[in-house]
Amino acid sequence: MPVILFLMNRNISRQFAAWVRMLLIISCTPFTGNAQTLNLYDAVNKTIINYPLLQQRLAEVAAGRAHVNTVKDYRLPSLILQEQFDMGTVNTEEGAYFSLGIVPSSPGGSATSPPNYTPNPVNIAISSLQWEFYNFGYYNAQNKQAKAQLGVYGANLGGDKYLLTENIISLYLDWLKKYRLLQIQNENTERAKVILTAIRATVLSGLKPGVDSSTASAAYADARIAYLQALDDYNYDKISLASYTGVNANNIMPDTAFVNTALLQSPAIAQPTDSVPLGHPLLNTFEKQYEEQLADNNAIAKKYLPHLALNGAAWARNSGISYSGAYPDGITDEVPYSKYNYIFGATFTYNLFDLKHRRDELVEGKYEAEAKQSAFQTQQISLNRMMQQANATYATTLEKLKEIPVQLYSARQAYGQQVALYRSGLNTLIDVTNAQYVLLQAETSYVNMQNELLQLLYIRAGLNGQLENFLVNFKR
Repeated sequence: MPVILFLMNRNISRQFAAWVRMLLIISCTPFTGNAQTLNLYDAVNKTIINYPLLQQRLAEVAAGRAHVNTVKDYRLPSLILQEQFDMGTVNTEEGAYFSLGIVPSSPGGSATSPPNYTPNPVNIAISSLQWEFYNFGYYNAQNKQAKAQLGVYGANLGGDKYLLTENIISLYLDWLKKYRLLQIQNENTERAKVILTAIRATVLSGLKPGVDSSTASAAYADARIAYLQALDDYNYDKISLASYTGVNANNIMPDTAFVNTALLQSPAIAQPTDSVPLGHPLLNTFEKQYEEQLADNNAIAKKYLPHLALNGAAWARNSGISYSGAYPDGITDEVPYSKYNYIFGATFTYNLFDLKHRRDELVEGKYEAEAKQSAFQTQQISLNRMMQQANATYATTLEKLKEIPVQLYSARQAYGQQVALYRSGLNTLIDVTNAQYVLLQAETSYVNMQNELLQLLYIRAGLNGQLENFLVNFKR
């Protein structure tokens, strides 16, 4: 651990003062350079713009809107236009059969002449209309089902945006904490180096025992290791944050100015409440899933009701066979349309055995709805518990943060006294090292406690549905 030593020799004291001045310069340079400050507000916005997950959710919402329009068009009738030119034999026989969709039609009466296999040109033009104009609310149920699905897509977008925002805020605050701890460790390492150099000079002059030089060397090595570990932790979070925001990890540093601002504004940022609002993004996802299931159940109930449709067709056809039954001389003969027909009607369709299918699917949907409603209630209980725990922890953290300055002041006073005693030869370097360790712990605790309070501020703001208001405070 680093030790500050006031030397009795005047020349050595001047040398020590020079080292201290150099320390103040060096302690700031590793953290500035050409790096640009990335504040919390910009970090969140860059992530929302660049992160692929939200782009996926936006595409799903767009697909949901398109599906709503698709379902609206289900009401349109089916109008089929067709014209054929066919060649084949015309040998019919009386009798009914199921066509099965594969037997070609050869309409006409019973042929009185023997079978004739001469090809006969036939052409036909058909216009067929089918419009299911009423199905007892099934169209409306499909529309509501599509809109409910769109609601789920929108809720997924909002929920993922909220979780991603929370993740970035937490990561940024952790990165900021590690940046400040890295500064502490950097200063600690530089001081240890200064003290080591100064003690070596006093040992060589015979003012201090050689064991002090060994102790100072060990303290410097320990400080150096702690600094390198802090640097590794800091870089880990910096790279993680850069991967979310899309910025160059080598050119960013955190904004330290907003720490005190946020702490001063903390009463306005996070007003305590006992429960999470119903419109919270993490609740809305479960609520929309439940509403979608209800819409699905309603669509199932309507799907198996009767269907009323209008059907119509008009066609014109021609056969090469004359009215007297004579076949044409060849396929090149003209084949003008000679017969025109039309047909229209209304159909009522209802499958009685679908009642069983309807009942089975509705039972299944009922339990699905109950499961999703329970999931919503579970999430609500969980978020309310988080809110209450955050409120309780926030109050105790504020009290602890009030004590930290007292601890820090006392640690600094104790350290200064130990240094003065060591300077007078009334204690050992170990006593100074212990006092400095207590001071380092107090400085570290201060940074950690501030970070804990900032984390609680954003958690409470997020649970209150005020995450945007929280972020605006850190916009530059």
